[in-house]
Amino acid sequence: MLKEGLVFSQEKIVQENETAAVLGSGGVDVFSTPMLIAFMENTAYKLVQEHLEEGESTVGTVVNIEHLKANLVGDKLKCQATLKKIEGKKLEFEVSVSFGEETVGKGNHTRYIVNLEKFLGKLKR
Repeated sequence: MLKEGLVFSQEKIVQENETAAVLGSGGVDVFSTPMLIAFMENTAYKLVQEHLEEGESTVGTVVNIEHLKANLVGDKLKCQATLKKIEGKKLEFEVSVSFGEETVGKGNHTRYIVNLEKFLGKLKR
């Protein structure tokens, strides 16, 4: 059952193809901000997916984060998402990424529950 206060966390190792230099979001071989955001979104997505009805999923619509610390390839990061608020189909999350005891990134993320068939049907041209 989907309810406020649900928490999910997962870990990952920073890969070479996730650096700012490789992605083009910067010129340094450190974990990129786009990949930090993707890690946060994926954690929020996984938090709620098992609680949805068959044929439903979520789509991200808002990301408001701070990338506070750089990380090198090989660093082990942990992301935690907490479902803070449910307003109908709108889901608001608090997300954070840590490296050991240090906060790497933190912020808020919004997702909406969608019926996949209807959602994709609207996009067909």
